[in-house]
Formats: sequence, structure tokens, C-alpha cells
Amino acid sequence: MGSGSAIDSPDAPDPEVLRGWLADSLGRRVERVAVERFPAGYANGAWRLDVETAGTVQRMVLKAPRVPSVVYQLDQCREARLMATLGRVGAPLPAVLAIDEGTRAVGRPCFVMECVEGRSVPDGPGGVHVDGWFRAAGPRAQRAIWDSFHDALATLHAADPAVVADVYDGPVGAVEFLHYWRAALLDVVDAHVAPRHIAVFDWLRANIPSSADAPLALCMGDARLVNGIVSDGEVRALVDFEVAYVGNPMADVGYSLFVDRSQRAGTESPVPGIPPDDDTWSRWSVKTGRALTDVDYWSAFGATIIVVTATRAMVQWGLVDPFAEEFNGMLPAWESMVERAAR
Repeated sequence: MGSGSAIDSPDAPDPEVLRGWLADSLGRRVERVAVERFPAGYANGAWRLDVETAGTVQRMVLKAPRVPSVVYQLDQCREARLMATLGRVGAPLPAVLAIDEGTRAVGRPCFVMECVEGRSVPDGPGGVHVDGWFRAAGPRAQRAIWDSFHDALATLHAADPAVVADVYDGPVGAVEFLHYWRAALLDVVDAHVAPRHIAVFDWLRANIPSSADAPLALCMGDARLVNGIVSDGEVRALVDFEVAYVGNPMADVGYSLFVDRSQRAGTESPVPGIPPDDDTWSRWSVKTGRALTDVDYWSAFGATIIVVTATRAMVQWGLVDPFAEEFNGMLPAWESMVERAAR
């Protein structure tokens, strides 16, 4: 990219506006800001910044998702404050450098964080199971990256959720989580056109197990391998806490495994290095010291996030009009998980 330029986009940040805002926020002179959009994710709105100060260039990431968002009741500043607080207590997250409530930097809430050097794994229907650097890395490297991602989750889950009490006002516990995600669904469709979704919600709400009373933890929510930054063969940092919540952290592991199974279904040749589910559960249990209780329930519980998000995306992006439940290919797998938990 050229000096001080931004990729041609209707909502691209103005480098000069960013330069002034960052100078004030960072408390130092900023000579130049170059802006380049990252490939679009589910929520979109992430840019790489090359920020020049005193003759040196620091790479940063600006996160400013467009609205309306596929994330229900998106609060970008809450995400930033949550990440900043967790980072200070040792969770493997990028440092948050500046936060704007939406009045200056880009006209909507946003934040800037350090750019952790590394790369993410391939995203999309087949995820890591399609051609790309992760497949080419070989089984041993694939296993090491997979294990280090879940180790990073375990480190996150070890943080006392009390440390974020002053900056977090989202769902706490299973009941509030299910209420939030049911509302997220009904924000885009009427209940009568989503009876299968509603039936799963009703079952999950009526069958919350006693393990819900286990010590709560900060859960990433979107605990996909793609949200880990890989460097030197391991995950160095976790990113994307837009749907983070306080609850039973087994749901994060269940979510991760559910996503991988869904991605495997999109390829005829899964990568060989990702271990069996039981290996991942056992490793996480050892790392956290938590018992593996009601695994099937918490797996179905965690999958709620991606199933409902897929439905929201279909509706908001106009992919299905009118909406019909059979278009959500993950719904049958979600229902099967509930059937298994109910046995």
C-alpha cells in the first residue's frame, strides 16, 4: 500500500483522522498511518495499521465492525475492555492500545490492538481440512498447533472472572446465556419459522445440569482454531472476543470440536494431525484441573453460538428469503448433539 492510503472501500478509515486520534490516544507524535483491510471474517471490519512514530513503524490492528452486525447487541468497546483486562492478568491476548466509543476514529465504536506476528489457519467451509499451509505443515505440526490452541483456551479459563466484573456486563451463567442467544435468534426470525431451533433452546433450558454450578470462567465463545494466531508452530494469542461470556468453559471445547466436525464434513480428505475428540478433552481437563462432567450437554450448549450465528447471517445477508430452517446445514448436527445428551 502507498503511504497514508487505505484500501478502496465505502467504510475505509481515513488515515489522517486515525493519525490524529492515535497521536492523542497513544500520547505521542504519529507521522503517518497506512491502512489495509484484512480478509473479511464473519463480523468484518478489521484493518492492519502501519503506524510510524519517531521514525519507527509499529504494526497494529484496528477492529471496527460495520453495523448492523451478525453479532447480536454488539458492544465493541466491551470486547476491548474485556481483552485489555484479561491480557493484564496473563491471558494470551494481544495488548489493547486505544479504544474509541465511536465519536472520532471511524464514526462507530472501535479499538486498536497490537498486531501479533504470525498467521491464522484457513477459514471457510472446509477450514483447516482444505489445501493450504496448515495441511502442508504435516501431522506433527498440525497436532502441535491444535493442542496449543486448546492450551491457550485452558489458560484463558484459568483467569478469575471476577477480574472483569467492572468491564463486563454480558451473560453470566447458563440461563442468561440461553436467554441471550434465543433473543439473538428471534431478533432476525419469528419463532414460528424456527420451531426446530426453539425446540433445542427449550430442551437446553429445561435440562441444565448440576455441573452448571461448577466455578464459572471467562469463555471465548467463538473458540475456533481460526481465532488463534500461530507463530513458530504454536498458538501465541487468541483473538475475537465479541461473543465472550461467563459460564462453564467446557462449552468452549465443545464448540471447537463441533466446528472441526462441521469442517471435516466439507472435505473428502481431513488432515491427519487433529487428534480424536477424547484426546482434546483429556488434555484440557489436565490443564484446567476440571472434571469432564456432562460433556454432551456442554457440547450442544456451546454449539448454540455458531448455529444461531449462521441463521443470523443467512437472514441479514439475504442468503435465504424467506428463511427456512433446512438451509442451516449445522442444525441437524445440533439436534443430534441434544439427542445424544438426552440419552
